[in-house]
Amino acid sequence: MSEPLQTIEQLHEAIRAGLAAKLHDVPTVAHYPASGAAPALPAVLIELAQLAAARDPGNGEMGLLARFQARIVCDAAAAGAALQVRALAARLALAVHHETWNLAIGAAQFVQASPALDAELAAAGQLAWLLDWTHEIDLGQPAWPYEDSSGAALMLGLEPDTGTGREAQYWPAGAAPAVSI
Repeated sequence: MSEPLQTIEQLHEAIRAGLAAKLHDVPTVAHYPASGAAPALPAVLIELAQLAAARDPGNGEMGLLARFQARIVCDAAAAGAALQVRALAARLALAVHHETWNLAIGAAQFVQASPALDAELAAAGQLAWLLDWTHEIDLGQPAWPYEDSSGAALMLGLEPDTGTGREAQYWPAGAAPAVSI
């Protein structure tokens, strides 16, 4: 069962842990690594790149389209580095494909993977590709801002013990059944 999404930090960690498990032979799978720290290569570095408006769930939460990027970094001097970075990009695309990271969010939608033109990485002797994917997420607390003025209550019952004269066997929605099932 999917866990409700509470925070962006929770989503980041779920993605990092999920990718680390799927890419167990990649030495570094991290989000927002410390600047100046040189990660062990090859590395997959994850970040939230953009938040855009998405469908309004209509319950007080805010619907967002979260665009994530993973920078795949390899040592340019390693044998077969050009193929290694591309192969890792393809593996990463498969790893995020329709993934929800066991959270109540929209399934990942792969957008693209392409070479990252990063002069700083090139100067450091590294090759990089950038992979993008999106998730539809809802953030905030669901709320029903309107007071119930109807006085009505939703009651549940199981057939054949329903209908006129059997109301005592009904129970309120959200509560345990009055009869054993």
